[in-house]
Amino acid sequence: MSGRPVVLAADDLVPARWAAAEAERLRAPLQVVGTGNDVARTRVTQLLRASAPGAPVASRRVADPLGADLRRVSAGAELMVVSAAVGPRVVGAAVCPVATVPPTVPPLGRVIVAVAPRTAPSVLDLAVHEALARDAELVAVRVRGGPDADPGDALPDVLARWQRDLTHACRDLRQAVARRGADDADRRFRLLTVRGDPVPLLIALGIDAELLVVGCSVHGAGAAVLAGELVATVRCPVIGVPDPATPRGATARQRVRSGS
Repeated sequence: MSGRPVVLAADDLVPARWAAAEAERLRAPLQVVGTGNDVARTRVTQLLRASAPGAPVASRRVADPLGADLRRVSAGAELMVVSAAVGPRVVGAAVCPVATVPPTVPPLGRVIVAVAPRTAPSVLDLAVHEALARDAELVAVRVRGGPDADPGDALPDVLARWQRDLTHACRDLRQAVARRGADDADRRFRLLTVRGDPVPLLIALGIDAELLVVGCSVHGAGAAVLAGELVATVRCPVIGVPDPATPRGATARQRVRSGS
């Protein structure tokens, strides 16, 4: 079991149940933090304890877990779970991975991870871990947007850069799979390259997905899609992984690699 908890900062039952299932997958304790409503926090805590009597569920009152206290609360968490309504302002500001959960969670499906030429290993490691824990197919999506998106108008140097990016993405994904010891990678994991605007494409792919994992790094497309409408619009839960350049990010990467 991980020493760091999955922190639930939502009063809704759908994110609460999703957080409980995720804590079980991560073998981590679950902690319900207050949002100023002690009655709602107590109700959610009691329901979670009743539904999983053997799982450790703690409750803690925090003055402003999604604002002034966000960095302090997230620094001690394995994962933070919030509702989709507050996701856009929390993802990227926290120093641990943040899962935003929509009002209705879709049934079992694929795990999708958005990749860029320099996707952090922590993003791929978490995505591979989630796919294995859910016994789901992992689809790594490389979105090509901007003025160079049309191969018919691309110059030779642009096409060469595309090929290098694809090679790097394939290598990084296979390394992440190897770190998890998966022996059926060719069947369970694949890379998909698509052209267009990342936000609507990922929203469309999220319709039949179980989970979407994206990076919050300043490099690549991760920050752009997370800062926009993706988190609030996509139909499946989204986990945003912080920039590994932050001290907390490096620690999170090591924990995922170790299998916590």
